[in-house]
Amino acid sequence: MKFLENIENGTINIKKMGIIKALFVMFLSILLEVFGQVPVEITNLFSGRFEKTLPYVIFVFGVLVKYYVIIVLLKWLSNRANEEKHKPHLNWKNFVYATLMIISFRLIFDNSLVFWVSGISTPSFINQAVDELAVSPIILIIGVIIVAPIYEEIIFRGILLKGMSKKTNPAVAIVVSALLFAVIHMNIPQGINAFLLGLVLGFIYLNKRSIYLSIFAHFINNVLALSLSSFFSSIGGEYAIEIHCIFSFIGIVLLIIAFDGYKQNKIKNKPAIYKQFIEV
Repeated sequence: MKFLENIENGTINIKKMGIIKALFVMFLSILLEVFGQVPVEITNLFSGRFEKTLPYVIFVFGVLVKYYVIIVLLKWLSNRANEEKHKPHLNWKNFVYATLMIISFRLIFDNSLVFWVSGISTPSFINQAVDELAVSPIILIIGVIIVAPIYEEIIFRGILLKGMSKKTNPAVAIVVSALLFAVIHMNIPQGINAFLLGLVLGFIYLNKRSIYLSIFAHFINNVLALSLSSFFSSIGGEYAIEIHCIFSFIGIVLLIIAFDGYKQNKIKNKPAIYKQFIEV
């Protein structure tokens, strides 16, 4: 996927965009995906003899549709002529702090807000989509842990957030991109989780301007969501509330450590004159 490398090193320069245009881009990506699934729905009508292989065919076709959605959006929204190339200087600390931030988010969310969110009903079509993914462990793992982080980070951080941050306040751009990320999930429970996650991923992305780092962070989140989150939901007994509070507190401590680490690492990477100014 050459376009990933081009987004990372700045060969692909995303144009400035306002909030209205970002909203239009999001809905366009949805429409392109929907239209791309039409041939699959047609073959569904004649799938009686291919029930076992059909889920894999649908999944592969869905991945191809996502690939071409990205290509179309990048062709439309990029400007190679006015590019100012830059390559993010990533080190192992960046990945450690990103991991800590995601772990802290999951610890806090899965031991506090999730109990309120879980009481909100989920639309039947969302439950059906989840069931379709769960038909095959291979589809579930590849779809949730690999495809989703790459596709969603390119769209929401690499295109929408990057484009909006060039025209509006970066903090506003992070909030709006997180809201759009929540809307795309089309249900309140997942939307709340996606919005808060989007804030974290937006911060991680804008801090280093690295699509690789935000994909990595999204990957860590989805792995934990499929494993650790189910563990937290199974906690019960007399001291369940106390246990959840302890995990939430650990999450808050890790979040503070991660934010401080990002701040210190950012200062270390500044020119010497900037460091002298900070010290003064």
